[in-house]
Amino acid sequence: MRLTKYILLSTLLFVSARGEAQSAADMTGWRIDLKTIGEQLPARHPNAYYRMTRASWDSAVASIDKRLPSMTKNQATVALMQLVAMVNDGHTSINPMFDRALGAHYYPVELYSFEDGLFVKSASSEYASAVGGKVVKFGKVSATDAISAAGTTFGHENDWWVNAWAASRITLAEVADGLGLVADVNNVPLVVERDGKQETVILHPTGKIEPSGHNPMAGVNRTGWIDMGTVGAVPLWLQHQDQLYWSDFVPSDGTLYVSYRANTTVDNFPNQEFWKSVFAKADSLPVRRLVIDIRDNVGGESAYNKQVIRGIIARPQLDRPDRLFVITSGKTFSAAMNLAEDLEQWTNATFVGQPTGNSLVFFGDHRQITLPVSGFTVNISSLPWYPANPTDKRAFIAPRLYTALSSVDYRSNVDPAMRAIISRGTQPRLVDRVEQAISRGDSASALKLLSDAALDPINRFRSPEADINALGYRLMPTNRMAALAVFRLNTQAFPRSANTWDSYGENLLIDRQKDAGIAAYRKALDISPGLVSATEALQRLRLY
Repeated sequence: MRLTKYILLSTLLFVSARGEAQSAADMTGWRIDLKTIGEQLPARHPNAYYRMTRASWDSAVASIDKRLPSMTKNQATVALMQLVAMVNDGHTSINPMFDRALGAHYYPVELYSFEDGLFVKSASSEYASAVGGKVVKFGKVSATDAISAAGTTFGHENDWWVNAWAASRITLAEVADGLGLVADVNNVPLVVERDGKQETVILHPTGKIEPSGHNPMAGVNRTGWIDMGTVGAVPLWLQHQDQLYWSDFVPSDGTLYVSYRANTTVDNFPNQEFWKSVFAKADSLPVRRLVIDIRDNVGGESAYNKQVIRGIIARPQLDRPDRLFVITSGKTFSAAMNLAEDLEQWTNATFVGQPTGNSLVFFGDHRQITLPVSGFTVNISSLPWYPANPTDKRAFIAPRLYTALSSVDYRSNVDPAMRAIISRGTQPRLVDRVEQAISRGDSASALKLLSDAALDPINRFRSPEADINALGYRLMPTNRMAALAVFRLNTQAFPRSANTWDSYGENLLIDRQKDAGIAAYRKALDISPGLVSATEALQRLRLY
């Protein structure tokens, strides 16, 4: 048995860049590994069926077993990756970036999902002409279909994690071939578009990925590569790429910027000493705002989070929505997700950027098993992590200010997150501008302000409706006429919101405008039948 196992192991450890057919011995090996995953993953995971059913898991295992005889090595490898991904847990995976046994080859291009599409962010000099081009087609499929397919090879709790990592999976030859994205894994046509003109380059797989952890490009030899960014002042978030954490004070705008790329510690600057230095700067310098950037932080050790929260709470002059900012993205994950949750729970931080890569309920602290024949490593979560509110089932923490990175921003060395943060400190708040317009009796200008804000992408995850509603309640005790104008304005800007009509109805009744109040409540119920507050109000008036 030991000899047989050795023969199968030596066969499967070589995953060539070509999609070769499998032998009977190979099939036996794949089935042993498949059975191991099918049995061991649910047994070891704390709740493998949290986001899938037992029936769907069993069905997928049986389906792969049935299809194995017709699969190539790359197809079988991808099938196992997709099976593990079914758990929809970002920590549970077969990850080519972690696993030398997978021996994945790479195409010498870095693809990146910007807000305006998939682009060739960087490449070896051989493909210089493609750098900066928007990907139209990869192999046999469109850029959109390639990203969608790649997203099936790793677990995810939301689409932001897919958006962060799928592009790097496409450039792995074995994955692209196993997914059926390419006709010839050694010669892949990549169609890019620039200035309305299309160009096709043929990609050839180069070396093997060296296991490098979470950074998809760290295991790639990028000597001589060309980047699409322009020469000039590099934005803060791209500076000091060799440092896991660092901070700097920007005197021109009073920003204390903290780049926190990992919840870890380094020998020459321990984590605790680093945060002591951050708060020492906050106490000694004329700091107008503190920015904690965790957009590239994929985790580490959550125990380091406590000192961050304590340091902020101890400084109320900074713990304000207009002075404390946290930048997140789809890469904000694991221990960084726990930090984001703690910051949301215990501080008054304003979140900026993109949603986090984890959901509020997630599983982590993965343990590893080695598949008996292929030697592939399966990472399996061992612990559940729950938010402070156990009923909070949000798929991510959404930013108050949504700022996506476009290809134009990147080329121009612009960080839209920092741009929004600085702008917020130089412009009056929307609620203040609306209040001023209402006080002048200029309801038309107030409505335009609110309508424009509703359409502004920066408010993608936080409608200004709630802020205007709060303004109305704040004004009601002292300026009932202005308050009613604000509530009416909200119904005009958000006519399909039951809450705006409900609040308007409540305050019309307070102002003794019974008929108008009743009409507003009925409008709320037309939009949301059974709305408790509106139903109870009409019941009190014996009109329901």
